[in-house]
Amino acid sequence: MGRRGFGSIRKLPSRNFQARYVGPDLRTHAAPHTFVDKPHAERWLVGEQDLISRDIWTPPEARLAKPKGLTVGEYVTKVIERRATRAREPLAPTTADLYRRDFRLRIADGLGGVLLAALSPATVADWWDGLDTSTRTQNGRAYELLKSVMAEAVDDELIPRNPCRVRGAGKPRPSHEGEALTVDEVLAYLEAVPERSRLGLMTAAWCGLRSGEVRGLRRRDVDLINGVLRIEQAVSRIRADAHRFEWRIAPPKTAAGRRTVAMPEVMIEPMREWLTSVPVTGRDGLLFPAGDHRSPMNGTVLREAHLKGRDAIGRPGLTIHDLRRTAATLAAQDGATIREVQRMLGHTTVAVAMVYQVASDVRDMDRAGRLNAAIKAVTDG
Repeated sequence: MGRRGFGSIRKLPSRNFQARYVGPDLRTHAAPHTFVDKPHAERWLVGEQDLISRDIWTPPEARLAKPKGLTVGEYVTKVIERRATRAREPLAPTTADLYRRDFRLRIADGLGGVLLAALSPATVADWWDGLDTSTRTQNGRAYELLKSVMAEAVDDELIPRNPCRVRGAGKPRPSHEGEALTVDEVLAYLEAVPERSRLGLMTAAWCGLRSGEVRGLRRRDVDLINGVLRIEQAVSRIRADAHRFEWRIAPPKTAAGRRTVAMPEVMIEPMREWLTSVPVTGRDGLLFPAGDHRSPMNGTVLREAHLKGRDAIGRPGLTIHDLRRTAATLAAQDGATIREVQRMLGHTTVAVAMVYQVASDVRDMDRAGRLNAAIKAVTDG
């Protein structure tokens, strides 16, 4: 318990801080929410003390009484629901769930009860400054959600201007720029991962599938005669209610995501052996199921296996998504066109497909060598 001349502050098990004080009514009043650090809790107490000294104090609970008019929280909730149910390009359930979580964890406490019409740039800036700086990526995502919702409020003619004008706010540059493995590194990586997860990670590294796409493959999606995989669905987890998540197996978000991807020949025999060894649950059974042979495999299973592989080859920064970058980079280095890489990855635009290719110093030296040879062939006659 922190000691102060006015009020008190204590650190909670959650590591947030709670502020409270005894008001003029001789009752204890706590802040309506906790604070990520002690200075913000102190600032709230200073504000309460100022209200008392100016004889305009009212209990914080009374000030929290629901105001008349649409609040920021009500409008954000409404817009997310609107985007999730619109006829054209509705939000995927996983995206809507992410938006609701960002609102609940980072926007609701600070701004949820503010009247939409009263939301000012200063209020938004104060909320942004009070966010926990250890979660910059999540903070930026929440800010961008709020900014896009306020833009919609402008379109709805509920407010005249967007109040989200904090300079430099939004998602920071990603700390992980992406890595790609060489063929030798992939082989060493696969040798080090647990056998149960090897083929799934092999599919990600050689064919460029996302984790959810790997775990969404069915036995019927494997065509050993033509050597291709059909990507027609993906696995994800979405929030069913406040205390429960449920599996979602659904088609890809875009038409480009629904595709066929050719397997390298080295995958054919391991895939044949896998299909023979895994208990048969029908053609619609999952290729890589959980231990009950019916439910989807949890993403943590692949991630834990991936950690063993990356540690074995000394690549501590490698993410499981970098296997997808590896597939794109190896395909491009082997002569695949950008359009072919785009198709393999299931991207809707060439620009996104190019992001997944990682430049290689060795390949650039090869390029310079080829250019030099071409120049010499001309100059030497």
